[in-house]
Order: sequence, then structure tokens, then C-alpha cells
Amino acid sequence: MKTRLICIMALLIFASLLFARADPFNAKNGSSKHEIVDSLLAVDRLTGSIYYQNNYITVDANWQEGLTYIGDVYSWGWMVYFASIGYLSFELPSIPEGYKIKSANIMIYIGDMRGNSGSGIYPVFNYGDAVVNPAGILEHIDYGSIFNSNDVIPDSVYASYTFFTHETLMPPTWVTYDVTECLLMDYAANRSLTQYRIYLDGFSDWDNREDYVVYESYSHPLLPQSPKIVYTLTDGESNSDPSIPQAQFAISSYPNPFSDKSTITVKLPESGQCKLTIYNIKGQRIRTHNISAKTAGDHDFQWDAKDDKGNQLSGGIYFVVLEKGNYKASSKILYLR
Repeated sequence: MKTRLICIMALLIFASLLFARADPFNAKNGSSKHEIVDSLLAVDRLTGSIYYQNNYITVDANWQEGLTYIGDVYSWGWMVYFASIGYLSFELPSIPEGYKIKSANIMIYIGDMRGNSGSGIYPVFNYGDAVVNPAGILEHIDYGSIFNSNDVIPDSVYASYTFFTHETLMPPTWVTYDVTECLLMDYAANRSLTQYRIYLDGFSDWDNREDYVVYESYSHPLLPQSPKIVYTLTDGESNSDPSIPQAQFAISSYPNPFSDKSTITVKLPESGQCKLTIYNIKGQRIRTHNISAKTAGDHDFQWDAKDDKGNQLSGGIYFVVLEKGNYKASSKILYLR
């Protein structure tokens, strides 16, 4: 009986050692600093795409578990061409006491692309005689806990990055980008999610040829190509402490869309000189305004849909860009004339 009990105890100890989770606190290079490395998977109910026609007509939001197309896409169900934007949402991790975010990188697996309806060719946007290979843009935004067609024109864009280019993208491949500052900003704003959208710069050339990039947008943990944010937490000390929330550098406008005047609000982390520029959808500079801010915080400006010469502009989409040193933020605004 005693021998059997000893054998059972030995088996239990062996099983506990076999199936126990590895200690997440791993010392690096023998130092006293400890780090936790983990990953966030996309939230399925808030991950998908928005399809729309020219001038944002007939907008359709799609929650999906599968493949997401960004760029020009032909829909056999609708029998029309759409522009498509991809959206990703991740829940922010709980940070143990005494730890802080050291780094965070978003990872997206891009499996295919098509240019002028040719398979394996990088997307090609044709604007008259001009031929452009649009860059892939990653934007850090907030579209809340409900994903719908209103998100096609976000109220504000916290940050905009070039995610990939014609020279760097060769699918199938993983594309990664450092989003540490994005997570820190979301924590500072007491958000529960960190959210992004991905699109081809210019969105579409509205011709009858497909130009798109397709990436995996599954959220299941057993699928190795699901989009994810790999993050590292540390309890180590640093002269530049990234756990201290930094003031936001952001831009927004209200009302948006507008038909008369819109108030553009810029949020500055510090006082000083900065520049506000408005571009049309072709990238042409329409209006410029140099700002001399005596204080940090919010500053409001009104725009009456006129250019620098006082000419009334036609209705459409415009881009508002705020620049100050290494800071840059942008937002879209829709003028209905």
C-alpha cells in the first residue's frame, strides 16, 4: 500500500512538472530586470473591413473571420467595384503591479496582392497619365466598441505610419510595425482597446481593374497567421520611462461632414510653433496655417472650405495635417457643398 502511494505521488509530481506553465518572469542576460513577453489577438467582433463606392456612397461594414482585402475590390454580389479599408482591434493587456510596457509590435500576415487585375503584382493606381504604386498606411484610431459604416471617416487619427511600400512588400510575408507609443497613448486615455485601420494610400483610383493587398484577419489563437500585437513588459528602471503617459498630439474636426464651417481642434503636447495644412484628395496643398501656441492643450480653428486665395472649394474629402517637429497627426474631413 505504501509503495503504491509513493508511486501515485511520484506520478502526480511528474504530471505537474510536465503540464505546468513556464514561469513568465524570465531574467534576461543574468540582470536583475525581469520581462514578460506575450501577444494580443484581434477582437473578432471588431475586426473586418468597410467597402464603399466613390464619394463614400453605399457604405457596407463587414465583420469577418477570414481574409481582408484593402484597395480596389470587385464584388460579384454587388456587381460593382469598391474601395476597401481593413480594421483591427485588440484588447489592451492587464499590466502587473511594478511593470510597464517596454515594446509592442503589430504583426500582420499578407498573403497575396493584385495590380491592374494581375495576380502577384503590386497594386497600381492610375490617375490619368500618372501611375502610382500606393503605400500601405497604418493608422491608429479609436472606433469604439461598435463597428459600423460611420467608421469609414474617423473623427480623428492619432498617428499615421507607412506600413509597407512597393519596394518592401513581397508576399507571402509578415509585416510588422512598432506601436509602443500607440498602446501608451491608449492607456493614458483609459481605453480598453487599441485600434487601427489599414488601407492603400489614396484608397482607390476608381477604374475597372482590381488593385488590392489581402491579409489574414482571423482572431483564433490556434491559427498561426492571425494578426497580433507582440508586447514586452519590464520591471526594469530606465532614464526615459515609457510608462509615463505622454500628452496626445491629435487633430479632430466638428461637424464632420460639414456644409458651411467646421471647427478644427488640435491637441498639442507642448507650446511652440507648428503648421496646419489642408490637402485635397489628390495631395495638392489647399490651405496652410502657421500656429504659434503659447500653451499646450486644445486649440480651435475654423475652416470655411476656402483655399489660401479665398476661393470656394468644391465638395469632397480633404485631409488636415498637423506637424510640429517629429510629431505628426492627420484627419479627414468631408465637405458637402
